[in-house]
Parts: sequence; structure tokens; C-alpha cells
Amino acid sequence: MRVVCGRRAGVVRLLMSACAVATVGGIAVETTAAGAATTGSTTATFSRGEVSDHNVGASGCGTNVVSEPQIHVSRSDDVFLASEFTPGQGSEVYRGRHARGGARASACGLAYMGPPNAVSTPVGPVGAAGGDVDLAIASAKNASGNYNVYVGSLNLASVNAAVSQDNGATWTSVPAVAGVPGDDREWIAALGANTALMSFHDLATGDIDVVKSTDGGLAYTETSQAIPESDYKAGANEIGNLVIDHRNLPDRTGDFYAYQAFTAPSTSSGSAFNEAFVAVSADGGQSWTDKPIRCSVAGVNTNLSHQFPNVSVAPNGHLWSAWSDDHYIYTAESPNRGSTWTCSGAVSTTTSNAFQPWLVATSNGVDLVYYGAHASNGTWAVYFAQNPTSGSHGWELPEHLVDVHRGSVCELGATCTGGRQLYDDFGVDTDSEGWAHITYSTDATANNKASPGGPNSVTGYAVQTGGTQLGYPNN
Repeated sequence: MRVVCGRRAGVVRLLMSACAVATVGGIAVETTAAGAATTGSTTATFSRGEVSDHNVGASGCGTNVVSEPQIHVSRSDDVFLASEFTPGQGSEVYRGRHARGGARASACGLAYMGPPNAVSTPVGPVGAAGGDVDLAIASAKNASGNYNVYVGSLNLASVNAAVSQDNGATWTSVPAVAGVPGDDREWIAALGANTALMSFHDLATGDIDVVKSTDGGLAYTETSQAIPESDYKAGANEIGNLVIDHRNLPDRTGDFYAYQAFTAPSTSSGSAFNEAFVAVSADGGQSWTDKPIRCSVAGVNTNLSHQFPNVSVAPNGHLWSAWSDDHYIYTAESPNRGSTWTCSGAVSTTTSNAFQPWLVATSNGVDLVYYGAHASNGTWAVYFAQNPTSGSHGWELPEHLVDVHRGSVCELGATCTGGRQLYDDFGVDTDSEGWAHITYSTDATANNKASPGGPNSVTGYAVQTGGTQLGYPNN
């Protein structure tokens, strides 16, 4: 049985659309051993495993109790992975120094760096954060010669913003960012040595608010809204991720391009979020122009909010977007900062259900990941697809990476009574040599000892060891 309705990640959003509940059967899986893809034409191979949260500073695979992760790679090829507990318990961060992919890469190479926004205690971490984590890395070194690492995480009343100036060894945390009351699903992006933007869903208005820091994440100020208050979409939208173009600047005044993904009704009379949009700022987040992806428009009762609409900017400035209609993943490319778009057909043709797309646009093509399942066998898996031609119609056949869950999947956030094991976030990035780094949630037990479908989720990590290398990201 599959039911489509509305959704929200951390707290309930009554405005909205998008829940997906699927009930299907399944098979046993393996989550800790390195392995090759079994289907598809990209023939990529990956080392994959479960990151360990037992000893701060230690690397290796093991076990963890966090989920809903995000991942990025710095310009020095340091891999940072952040994942969350739950509000009140904080988040966790893992780091791989110069952890490029390739034949010798190992998913067990990330070290546990501890919680950036909580205090470790004998009974577990305690802190004013732990929901809907996001991660960003600066594009220029700070005064100490390191790239600032930013972690945003929901608490029960605001957003906790943590920053590390020493590669994740220590953290400074702002427990409650000023001007962020009644929020949901924050996203964070960084530029230069000390600038960061953070967007979030304002629960009071339904709009997407933006705050900005120019002091390395120590303080944020209210800056703008991604959708004008007078626009019908301001109170009816599903927020997606936030990115900054690190390599193409609009002028020399300190402005920069920023992009905010969201979905909304295609008309003011619509109720389903049936069109994908990208809000574009050319002045460093001070103002925004909403750019519709016209070729994304679906039927009037079809939602494209299946967590989450996604945007990525390539090093040459081209934009890429991805979204799900709850059955298939679609993408679009814009060569002119969102003014016009070319859409692909369904990329996820190897499964009957697919959601949670995440992509990274590189100097030589695009990598895409998503969760997909066949109604016939019922097992949800991570799928990996590549577009090595940087054209919207150049997607190769997706390949199965690893099984992660069996059974129902609920997209209603904290109101779900079951099927929350895959949660609402995903991540993929590439290093300077073009190897993919992927993080995901899974409730499949280690070493293939049981079928997936358990009550608890953990964070997995996969690093590409072979196959097609694309390009470096816009980091």
C-alpha cells in the first residue's frame, strides 16, 4: 500500500503536502564490507561501512546511534560527515584527513571527532541541538590556516550553529541563533574564510528566512526572505538545501551568488507543491529572485516535495536541480543562473519508487544518489547515478549501492508512528580527483546477520574506489 500526502522533517507542518508511506517486502543486506555495484552501466565500486562513535579521535568502522547525515569535502580533501541524535542530545562529526577516493580508499578511514554542539556524559551527549543537521565548509582558509567547518542543528526553539576553526578538533557553539524562533529544517552554506548563510522554514509564516554571519559563525543577523511576503508561495512551500557559488562572483564588491531550492504550487490556486523552484541571490543573500523550473511542473495533485528538492552549482556556474514525485527522480540543468532550464526524463528507471535525491555538480559531470525500492521485493536501497557529459539527457543507468531498509517509509517527520528509519537527509560530494563520497541512513544490521527493518537507524558511509571519476566540486 502506498499513500501520498504531506510531510515535514523535524516538526509538523500543517500547511503542507508530502507524506509517502510504502509497505513492501525485502531481503537481507550487507552494510559493512566493501563491495562493487551489482547493476547499472556506470560500474562504480565502493568501500562502505558504518562509522564508529565510540572513541573520540579514533578512526575505523564500528557502530553508532545517529542518523540523517550530511557530508562535504574541503579544498584540501578533508572529508567531514555530520549526523544527528535528536533534539537535546546534539550531533556528531566525523573527519577523514586528505581522504580521497580511489583503489586504496576505505570507508573505515573516518575518525570520530565528537559532538560539535553538546557535552559528552557517561549516559550520552547532552546539548541544545540534535535535529535536522547540516554541514558546510569554508572556501578560503582562516587565520590559522584551516577551513572553517560549520554545523547547523535544530534545537527545540531555535537553531544551534557550531563552528570549528581547527579541522573539527574543537568547536564554538551558538546554542540559539538570534532571530530564529519557531523554525524548522535549517540549511547552511559558507563562503571565503568567515562568511556563512543559514536558511530555515519559519513556522509562523511558512516563508524561508535567511540569516548571515560575517565573523566565522560566531553571530548571525536576520537578512532576508527567499520568497517575497506578498507571493502566494511564501506560505506554501517545501524548503530544500542552500548552496553558494564559490568560484564565480557577480562583481568585486563582496557580493556572491547563493541558491535556495524549494517546491511550491505552480499557481496561486494550487494546493499540491507541483513545481520546483530555485531562489537566486546575486548580492550575498540580501535579496532573492525566485526562478521557476517550468519543465518540472507536474499534475495539479502531484507533490514534488519528497525530501528534499535539491540544488547544486557546478564550478562553471551551471545550476543543477533534482526532485522526486514519490515514484521517480528528475533533474534539470540551467546554464544561466536559473533563468532557463532543461529537464531530464526520469533518472530512477530501475526502481518503482524513489525519493530523497541529492546531487553534486562537478567540473566534469554530475553524481546523484537517492533511495529507491521495487514493489516486487520491497527492499529500499541507495542508488548511485552519473551524468558524465554535463547534459541533462546524459544520465547513465543508476546502480544499486547498498540495501538500507525493508518495509514502510514515512515522510511525516516527528508525527510518524513507523517507517522513519531513512529519515529525511542524504549526502554526496566529490573530492579533487572526482571520487564520490556518500553518506546515508540505514537500519540494516552489520555483517548481513539479519534482514533490514529494525527499529533503530545508523549512519553509513561509502567512498568510491573504482569506476568513472567525474570532476572536482564547487568547493
